[in-house]
This record gives sequence, structure tokens and C-alpha cells, in this order.
Amino acid sequence: MFCSRFDTVYGVCEPAPLTPWQDFKRQCRKFFYRTVEGNAITKKSLYRTLTNWIPVIDWLPKYEWRSSLLPDVIAGITIGFLNTPQGVAYAMATKTPPVTGLYVSFFPLLVYFMMATSRHLSLGTDAVTSVMASKIVHDHALFAEDANGNVTHPEFKELPYNGSVYTIAEWSQIEIASAAGFLCGIWQLIFGLIGAGGLVVYFSDQLVQGFTCGAAFHVFTSQLGSVFGVTGLHDHYGAFKLINIYANFFQVIRSTHVTTFVVGLISVIFLIVVKFFINGNRKIMSVIKVPIPAELFVVIFGTLASHLMNMEKDYGVKIIKKIPIGFPSPQLPHFSKMSEMIGDTFAIAVVSLSISITLGLLFASKHGYSIDPDQEFKAMGVAKIFGSFFQCFPSSASVARTAVQNDVGGKTQIVSLVQCTIVLAVIVYFGKFLEPLPKACLGAIVMVSVLKLMFQIGELITLWSLSWIDMFIFLLVFLGVIILDVDLGLAVGIGCAIATVMLRLQKPKVGPIGRIPGTDIYRRTDVYSTAVEVLGIKIVRVDAPIYFANASYIKRRVYAWADLYNLIKKYKGTKAYEKKQETEPEQKHNFAFTNNISVNDGDGDSMERRMRTRKLSRESAGARSITSSIRRLSLLAGGRRRSAHTNIDMEILNKVRHTYESHADEIDADTLTMAETVPTKHLIIDCSEVCFVDVTGVGFLKKCSMECSAIDVELLLACTNKPVRDMLVLCKADEYIKPHQLFVTLHDAVLYALNVQRRAGSNSAAMNIHNKLMHVTTDEAAPPSRKVSVAYEAAPPSRKTSTTAYEYVNRGFQRHGSINSYASSRK
Repeated sequence: MFCSRFDTVYGVCEPAPLTPWQDFKRQCRKFFYRTVEGNAITKKSLYRTLTNWIPVIDWLPKYEWRSSLLPDVIAGITIGFLNTPQGVAYAMATKTPPVTGLYVSFFPLLVYFMMATSRHLSLGTDAVTSVMASKIVHDHALFAEDANGNVTHPEFKELPYNGSVYTIAEWSQIEIASAAGFLCGIWQLIFGLIGAGGLVVYFSDQLVQGFTCGAAFHVFTSQLGSVFGVTGLHDHYGAFKLINIYANFFQVIRSTHVTTFVVGLISVIFLIVVKFFINGNRKIMSVIKVPIPAELFVVIFGTLASHLMNMEKDYGVKIIKKIPIGFPSPQLPHFSKMSEMIGDTFAIAVVSLSISITLGLLFASKHGYSIDPDQEFKAMGVAKIFGSFFQCFPSSASVARTAVQNDVGGKTQIVSLVQCTIVLAVIVYFGKFLEPLPKACLGAIVMVSVLKLMFQIGELITLWSLSWIDMFIFLLVFLGVIILDVDLGLAVGIGCAIATVMLRLQKPKVGPIGRIPGTDIYRRTDVYSTAVEVLGIKIVRVDAPIYFANASYIKRRVYAWADLYNLIKKYKGTKAYEKKQETEPEQKHNFAFTNNISVNDGDGDSMERRMRTRKLSRESAGARSITSSIRRLSLLAGGRRRSAHTNIDMEILNKVRHTYESHADEIDADTLTMAETVPTKHLIIDCSEVCFVDVTGVGFLKKCSMECSAIDVELLLACTNKPVRDMLVLCKADEYIKPHQLFVTLHDAVLYALNVQRRAGSNSAAMNIHNKLMHVTTDEAAPPSRKVSVAYEAAPPSRKTSTTAYEYVNRGFQRHGSINSYASSRK
């Protein structure tokens, strides 16, 4: 059926083709109706808006207190004990006072608890975000000591700032870090308001894994000075950062502080044993149920040992020294240097969102609920903005804490509320007891916490056997982060991901299509051995949209598969060809320049050679051509590819195979030779995978139609969707591709082409084979819904609405099928 008739009969709902301006006005009207007229100010709409922004109002009254409260409380206490030492440690990694890590573990969580749609994400400090924020603090804040630990600005270290407990240097670091948190929150809030949540899908798992794995090496490296206690280890940023740091580290490794190194080594060994061999052992966890908070034990025993042994004075071990007690007073972030941090904070916002949303989707899928990425963007953005008024650096979801929360049995964000009470107790009262804690213990906590992220490098072995493209993305992002820097590596990863998408679309799969004998199903002839071509018809499928980047490549492939290059060479110079070219209007030759680009000439030549090789191999088969074609038809029936659910189809194919085998000798070699020389009269492009075309793509179709017409070949388009047809109308392609050349299904286009060729009497060889097999019918073999009538000649003229199809061997078998007379309009 023609597409135009199908739309008329079945009532297409979409409007007539609209210009871009008309479509823009239509979308604006729809948006206005949805947002204004469809949302009148009522109590119900206000409540809906409020619950959309603050989901806790909706789910808290429905909270299952009996079944969920106890698991949430246990998980909250566990995460609270885990988050406290991690917060202090990651604050040190961010180059800010240790107490700010406790603030990040408290204030943003209050907002996220109310606005989040994820039930399992644990917001707070994170290794990757901390190491990225440390670059901003290092570039813009004041420091009393240089890279070697020498005091260069004693006034920054000794003088308190405005009577507070912080020195000038410490307050400068807090101002810069809180300003970075504010900007990150603004970016994420904007992402949520404009509905950019869908863009997260472009951050593939391999990109996120490669990035976090490379960033974990940066986090691990940042703690070398704390764990080894070396002096003279400089801070390096920019390209080749890790290479320079390790070169510098091995130069000064002889200055390792032995006591500090011993404290750090003991802490690392204890953490690895507990986290990997106890908490990571399923048998042990099935007994103890709750994972052991190894970080908490390191903090407790490290603090006791440092206090009892007086490690700072007697052994020279660096300790935290000072953790202010009480709530910080709210203050505005430092706005003066925000303009210089826009780029860096954008990178942090994107990375934080990609990690958080990936984790959220993972655990939402595992527990059978859904999250709203746009609302998550808003929740994290508002949480960061709120936290920036309370000395908080950028926060993010933690992979380790989220996994622990899930393993312990946490079910809702009540876990975050319980966790906040633990951190609050430390901020208000217990923080002063952490002042003797050695920095080596904190460095060990950070190092061990990123080991699992570093072990993701083993994914390369798995990806090697699954997908080289995904492995390439992982490896390139990882190497970009390692060799260059975190932000530059992220840019490389995003560019790589976009490039792979572009390359896949720029060179899509284009291949020949054939018919599965006995059915109206069409498949790739180079994929399915039983799919056979139809005499006189070339069918090519394009598995991608046709647009400016791939139009020239698709043109080259379609022309090669349809053998149009040889046909054009054959017809060029003939009077008929020149006459058709002269009669074409001048404006009809104005196509997009892309369609005149020669793309990889060697590829087209190799394809033509390959097609000639296939033809020669068929001719060399000689008398075996009948048998080989029958064997192609009967592969499934022969049992080599039989499956349990196709018993009925096997019986059908067996009947068809035996029918043709019994009459194969009746077809002489001359008839087969004639069938090989049947000229191509129709080119059908299967557009079932073409979701859209642009102006350049329409230009390709115009040129293809004109060149096909010049060599007496008719172009047909099958399975075109309405956006494609609308674009053809807007570009005035109906001068080249008439409405009767657009078909709803591929089978309709084939039947139309066969009927046109039969009326013209062009396929005499195919008709000869058809006449010899006229007495052979597949009525008994075909399914009831596809049985074929061969009584066309016996039917009265008024009933002659169908005829038998051509039955042929060698190129393949064409099942007897009814042919609707779609060409009546062209008489």
C-alpha cells in the first residue's frame, strides 16, 4: 500500500508538513498549554508542584515504619561511623581544614534528604570530587607553607582571621572551596531546570569507569606525602601531573619519616584486611551481618596511640591539631574569584552528576524503583548551594558508602537523616577528641578507599572479548586522566564518546536485502543464508539516519550494492541517456555538495571486486547452481540450525525443499543463464531504520532518483516514517520521488515492482522459469495465512487483482505470492 493512501485510510494524526517556524510555534503552543492552561493554580496543582520539588512530603507519610525503620537506623549508624573519618580525610585531600569535611557530611545531606528521588545514594565527601576541588584551592587560596613544608608566610599561619579559630590561610582555603561548591551547585541546578537529565545517557559506563579509575590514581598519589612523611614533595598540576609527582617522589623518598610511615603502613594493612578479607567475604558477612567500620577503628586507635605516645612532640608525627567545636555561622561565599573558577567548577559538576546518576540508576534498577535525573540534578545543586553558606566544599555521592548502605540493608533516605545525627554529635562535642589523630591515618583511609576504583583497570580484559570500541573508550579516558590531568582527561573522554557515536553514524551498515522463501520477510543476504534476491530488483537497507555527515558514504555503498555505477557507465553516452539529461531542468542538478564527495574510492572498488567474485563463483558452479540454491533454502530444514520453537516452520520448509528438488531437473541451464542476465529495473531502499533525514540527505535521494531514472531504473522507498516523508515534501522532492514510490512495507514495494515488470514484459527469463514451474505450487507447504492462488488466468477480468509471482532458482526462490496492482495509476 502507498504511504499516502495508508495515511488517508487509517487517519494520520500528525499535521501536514510544517516549516521550521510553523513547527516552533506549534511546540510553543503545546508548551504553553501544558504549563499554564493545563496547570491552573489550584490546591492540587500547588501540592503536585511542591511534591515534585520536595518528594519527602509525598513518600514520608507512606513510609513503612515497621519493616523499614530498623534496617534504616542500622544502616544510618554504620554510614555515620564510616562518613566521619572519611569526611576528615577527604577535607585534607581537598586542602581545606579537616572540620570542613564534617560540614560537607552534614549540611548538604539535610537538603538532599528532602529533595532526592534516589533511596540509596549516600551524599557527602568523595575522592574524585575532592581531588578536582583541590586544584581550585591550590590555584586561588593562600598557603603559609611551600611545597617543601617550609613556612614562607608566617603571618598567614599565626594571625587569626577576624577573631575566628582559623588563620588567614585556612580561611582563604575555606572561602575558595565554598565558592567552588556554590558554583557547582549553580551549574547542577541549571542542568535540572533545563531538563538536561537525559544527557547523562551519553556518559557510558565505560567512560565513567575509565574516568573514575584514572582519577583514583590521582587520589591515591595525593596521599603519598601524608603516609610516607617525605619532605620536598612538590604539588604538580596540569599535563603529566602524575609523571612529575612520581619522579619527584622517588627523588625525595630517602627523606621518608620512619614513624609516620610505620603508622601509615599499619593503618593500610589493617584497612585492607578488614575491608577485603572480612567485609568482602560472603561467608563471614553471613554470620556478622553488619560490616566492620574499619575506618572508625583506625581513627579511634590512631587517636589513642598518638595521644598516649605524644607522637607529635616525641616522634615528629604530623597530626590534625585543631577541630573547632560547634556550628559554623552562615556566611556568603567568596564571589570575587568566581569568574576564574567557572570552567573548573563546570567539570566538577559534570563529573559529580555522572557518578551520582550512574550509581542512582544502578541501585534503582536493582531494587525496582525509578529516579528522576532532573530532580536529582536539582537536589544536588540546591544541596551544594546550601552547603556553601556553611563552609562546605563540593559534595558528591560516594561509591563506597552507597555500596555499604545497600549491603547493610538501607531502604530509604532515612539513612541520611540518621547519619546526620552521628556527624552532628561529632561536630558539636566529639570533634575535639580527634585533634591528636595522625594525618598518616587519614591518608591511609583515603588510599584504601580508592583501591576498588583502581582495580577497575581489570575491566579491560573483559571488554577485550566483548567490544573493542568500548575498550578503546575506557582505555583512552583512563590514559587521558593519567597522562594529562583529571579535567583534561574528562574532556578527552567526552570527545572520544562523541567521536565514536559520530563514526558509527558516519559509516553505518548498508547491505543487500533478500526474501526468506515462503514468507514475506526480508533479511540481509550476507547475514541469512536462506535470504535470496528478487530478479530485476535490488533491495538495499540503510541502518542509520541520512544526514550531512554520512550522505556521501551511504550513496557510495548503495550505488555499489545496487551495481548502479556499472549501469551508469553502460548507459552513459547513449542517446536515451543524453536526452533524459537534457530534458532535466537546470535547478534539478543543484544538490548538496556532500553528495559529490568521493568517499574512500578504494572501498567502493573493493566492494565491486567482491561482488564480481561472488558472481564468478556462482557461474563456476555450473550445473550445481540448482542444487546449491535448493541447499540454501533447506538449511533450516536440514537440521543444522534447527531450534525447538520452529517445528511447524521446519515442516513447511521440508515440503518446499522436496517440491523443488523433485522438479529441479526440469529447469535447463539456458534458462538459468537467462535468469543471470535479467536487467535491474527497480531499486528499493529500505528506510525502516532511517529515523530522520536532513536537507543533504534529501539531496542524496533526489540525485539517486534522477540518476536511476536516466538509466531506466525506478527508485522506491519502503517503510518511510512521517518525519522523513514530511522532509521530502518540504524540500520539494516530490518532483523526483512521486507518492506512488513510497510504500508502507517492503513487501508492498516488491510486489509493486514485480507487477510493473510483468506488465512491461521485461523479465522474460523469470517468466520462463515461472511457466516451467507453473504446475508446482506451495499451497500445501505455505501457512494458511500465506497460501497462494495460482488461478489468475482462470479468474474473470473483474477479479484479476492478483497474479502469481516469479518462481526462480539460482538467484534464489520467490514464493508464489499475490501481487496487488499498484501500478494501475501509471498505465
